[in-house]
Amino acid sequence: MKNVIIYVLVVLVIAGGILGGYFYSKNKAKDSAATTARINKEPFLWGVTVRPHALAKYTPKTWTAQINLVKELNVKYVRMAWQYDAKPNPIKFADTLMKEIDAQKLSVYMIVENKTELAKTSNPYQDGYDSAFEIASHYKGKIKYYQLLNEAGSSALKGGQYSGEKESDYDPVKYKNIRDWLKGASDGIKKADPSAYRIITDQWTHFAFFEMIARDGVDYDIVGWDWFSDMGFMGDKKMSDGRTPLEHLQELNKPIILAEVNYRPTGPSDNQQVDGAKQAEFMSQMAEWAYNTKIIKGFFILELMDVTNTGTRGYVDRYGIVEANKNDKGVGEITGKRPAFDALKQIVEKYTK
Repeated sequence: MKNVIIYVLVVLVIAGGILGGYFYSKNKAKDSAATTARINKEPFLWGVTVRPHALAKYTPKTWTAQINLVKELNVKYVRMAWQYDAKPNPIKFADTLMKEIDAQKLSVYMIVENKTELAKTSNPYQDGYDSAFEIASHYKGKIKYYQLLNEAGSSALKGGQYSGEKESDYDPVKYKNIRDWLKGASDGIKKADPSAYRIITDQWTHFAFFEMIARDGVDYDIVGWDWFSDMGFMGDKKMSDGRTPLEHLQELNKPIILAEVNYRPTGPSDNQQVDGAKQAEFMSQMAEWAYNTKIIKGFFILELMDVTNTGTRGYVDRYGIVEANKNDKGVGEITGKRPAFDALKQIVEKYTK
């Protein structure tokens, strides 16, 4: 009799676990569907990446100049990265930046990356959770969009020669660290500000990464994709299986945004300069296409202005739709708008209600 009772209890525990898992999964899917429906009702997101230190050194004057340009561009969102090493501390520095953004009635799209090198972090989950929770708690109700890492799957690849279309293209150790950090950051934001949206981005053909994190329970709300001219035109590009990138992304059942878009020449980066006319043509074509798909929900320009704080990366320092150069004293200065600025401004005006 005793064995029968134990058997029944074991069966009940197992059944309870199965039912609990079923209802948890069902409720999670329901919550995800409700979040997707809510995001789909949001206006199309027009934004631009802005760097506080683009001109080599942050000053209130240069930041005001950049935010004035964002306002002139007519986009709504300032996409910027959290500065862990900012003085006097990251939160006070971010508060200073936010004041100027708020004054222009713009909004922030915040990129939260790892505070320490993941390979050297004993607990990536906790690292992600603590960082994201602190930021989202401080800005609860003020920041709606948080991007977790930048091109997360790219960092998990075995090498640049791998397409990212297969799970075997990813290094298991790198993947585990990144996955756990993403889980932590996602949970931290959800706990601190349940109304905020969490975005995970990648680029090119790195689709398998998203299948892997879905299987492993990484929770997020929006998939972001980065696309550049040397990849072809995103609307026409066919992958190895004959499908387009957008068709692949739709299979993730998440709202989709383009998180970084720009023109770049082919060839060695250190010998290339931006072609203003080609940049304007490609980015305009991508912006028009993205909006009119009625599937993509946002378009973010990479980036507002050239970066003068390195001077060693060729065209990578010249992604700006605003040109900047160092003067004879070695100080970065805004030196003019490229054709893409006005071209994109007109498109944003055309489609903003």
